[in-house]
Amino acid sequence: MKKRISFYSIIICFCFMFLSCATTVNVKLTRPAHLDLNGARTIAILPFKPCAYYKEYNTSLGMEILINSFYQIFDIRDPDEQLAIDSLRTQIERGLLDSPYIKLVSSDAVETAKRKGQLNPADVYLIGEVTYFDISDSKSEERKLVKAAKGDQKAEYEIVRYWKRTAYFNFKYQVVDSYTDKVISFDEVRMQETSSRYESKKSLPSAYTLLESDIRAASKRILQELQPYVVTKSIKLLEVKTKDKELKARMKAADELAKNNQIQTASSEFQKIYEETETIEAGYNAAILQEALGNLSVAEKMMQEVYVKNPDTRVAKGLADIQSEINMANRLKKQIKDSTAGSDDSDDFDDIDF
Repeated sequence: MKKRISFYSIIICFCFMFLSCATTVNVKLTRPAHLDLNGARTIAILPFKPCAYYKEYNTSLGMEILINSFYQIFDIRDPDEQLAIDSLRTQIERGLLDSPYIKLVSSDAVETAKRKGQLNPADVYLIGEVTYFDISDSKSEERKLVKAAKGDQKAEYEIVRYWKRTAYFNFKYQVVDSYTDKVISFDEVRMQETSSRYESKKSLPSAYTLLESDIRAASKRILQELQPYVVTKSIKLLEVKTKDKELKARMKAADELAKNNQIQTASSEFQKIYEETETIEAGYNAAILQEALGNLSVAEKMMQEVYVKNPDTRVAKGLADIQSEINMANRLKKQIKDSTAGSDDSDDFDDIDF
């Protein structure tokens, strides 16, 4: 009987935890690029060097030698390395092709312009080299039961051989200002993936298959450095702990409005509750929902007013989050204005309210 009561108690606790889960509002936000490209409006992705051609170099020797070295005819012996290089470059180029913030220029156009001494069509380059590529297959043995012991008959075993494959792919890349030859940024991504066990070596997946998801992640990371990108942010509302049934009902009703994506109405309702009861959670929710609407200056002012009256750590975190969003919005606005400076559309961004 005690065990049954204990079991039901656990179920009730889980149900309570599920039902009392805080409301979350998901919003899509545009983040500024990680790098400031000095107002660059055009970019070229130069051919990536395979591992066999990689060597350390001194950028102070000049970009002429460096750039020309990326236009060789590369002999790539391993088809998996070729696939990895082609896939990484293609995904980056596709991500930039439809970008409203920066124009992708053909690397062939850059080579032609440099050869003929014409004006460079790209403001910045992305150059990349494979610094390490390797495929390592390992074998292990395991004793496997074939027939269990029975009576006087001993158990029978057999030796089973298993194979695993590990693929390594390290990629170094730089973003270079084509006019000043200055390296704006440099970084390296390292990939290492190991397969599951296979009884046949022929069944092992290809190195490219193992690295495919890592290559997608690397291209996404590089694209976020070069241009603004969209993220989905989850904004959590605070729950009130009170025995006041009327207050609890009003908070729940406002909460339901937020769940149903009636964000402005929910914020207004939470603000009414805060003004009448000075409930911290209501004031916090009213302000944080203004953040969800993109009204960052309004959200900051509202959250500051709540914090002055109630220096609660939760409110302090909410205020810091809003101020962080304001900083990122200002960076985004500057990047957009810099990249459109001199164009007919440059004034269109002056009135954007981040």
